[in-house]
Amino acid sequence: MKKYYSFTPVITVTADSKMNNDSVKLMWNGFTHRSGSIDFVAGNDFTFTYGDPSISLLPDNKEYVLHVDEKGIFIIGKDYGGLMRGFMSLLMKIKHEGDLLKVEAIHEESNYLLKNRMFHLCVFPDNDLLFIKKIVRLAAACQYTHIVIEFWGMLKYDCMKELAWPQAFSKDQAFEVIKEAKELGLEPIPMSNQLGHATSARGCYGRHVVLDQNPRYHYLFTPDGWAWNIYSDKVKVLLRTIRKELYDLFGDGEYMHLGCDEAYIISHDPDLRKGLLDYLASLTSEVEAEGRRPMIWMDMLLEKNRFEGCYCAGEKDEVEFIRNSTAKATVFVDWQYGAYETPVPSLFSLKDSGHDVIGAPWSNDRNYKAVINTVNQNSMFGIMYTTWHTIKSDIKSILGCAKELGAVTFDWSKFSRPDMETATLLRCICSDFSDYEDFGWAKHEIDF
Repeated sequence: MKKYYSFTPVITVTADSKMNNDSVKLMWNGFTHRSGSIDFVAGNDFTFTYGDPSISLLPDNKEYVLHVDEKGIFIIGKDYGGLMRGFMSLLMKIKHEGDLLKVEAIHEESNYLLKNRMFHLCVFPDNDLLFIKKIVRLAAACQYTHIVIEFWGMLKYDCMKELAWPQAFSKDQAFEVIKEAKELGLEPIPMSNQLGHATSARGCYGRHVVLDQNPRYHYLFTPDGWAWNIYSDKVKVLLRTIRKELYDLFGDGEYMHLGCDEAYIISHDPDLRKGLLDYLASLTSEVEAEGRRPMIWMDMLLEKNRFEGCYCAGEKDEVEFIRNSTAKATVFVDWQYGAYETPVPSLFSLKDSGHDVIGAPWSNDRNYKAVINTVNQNSMFGIMYTTWHTIKSDIKSILGCAKELGAVTFDWSKFSRPDMETATLLRCICSDFSDYEDFGWAKHEIDF
């Protein structure tokens, strides 16, 4: 017969003092069907205790241990992130019995496939602040470890007002998102694309955040406007200033994602291509000196036409030299969305590069499974699940990829559809929303 620990929805726990924050309290309220509240007494770092449970030790290779017996609940994490992922697992196990809550007695140790499970979030002008918060919460509930936040013309910088659209978030608004990510155990990673994608808009619609607002800044970009002018000292000063503002906004952290993908004109113009090695060597070395590990997309540094099903844009005789020129701390992030078989060939080719290597899939389940398997089988650094412009239509894949990585979810999950499970999660994590358009993942039931 199953054993349970029963308790009221309104509780006071002894826990790591960092858990005493609004984001954690909101999660508790949501997962208790808005009937519960949680208060905190400061306890030991990386622990959570309610009642008088048996105390467990944390094995060296685990992120958390969750122990529930008939006397209480205990969680211990290797760090605050691990503690929060154990807490997320606890929330998934809460059941209601009349006016009480109950959790089945269990001893659970984390069982994630990879140590670094990163999530890449694009902030587009079409996304309001509530939606971005919703996705951050979902990433935390799905037990990703890091969240890369890329503002596509949606952050107001001090150094140049034209870097942002008029409706962009203020730094105070952006900090709300960053703060919530940290409170939920995610490490936020700033991103600024410092080679291609200089438009801060998708090429298919032809906007340019700077030049549409002030074409006199044309000299900062390649003639087509798509990439930064890698020979311009003014560009290098501007990009340096952008990074400094992001560091100040995000606070302490290990990484800085520099993008550096799809610089099409540089791929084809010999004069521009000649400068790519020195540009990336200098850029990554500067970031390393700034105390961050640079991350770069790899398509520009992989030999084109070599790897079936992979997008690569580099010249055969140049890519290895350019890769070797980057700072030693640089993390290679290989996005490949058309690769469905293990091993993903471009990703596999980087395993002995001397750099930490991350595979970056998109929303197709065959794609993210192939990337995860390639990374796992070759002891690579981790994965970075990307979302781009299809985040609403593909939202259920956020959970799907996480489950493939070993994320804990509801015990009824295997009997239900992924969209229903995602909807349930969103109801739990968005209990502070109240308007029709804020619920679910689309503002309308009918597409106009």
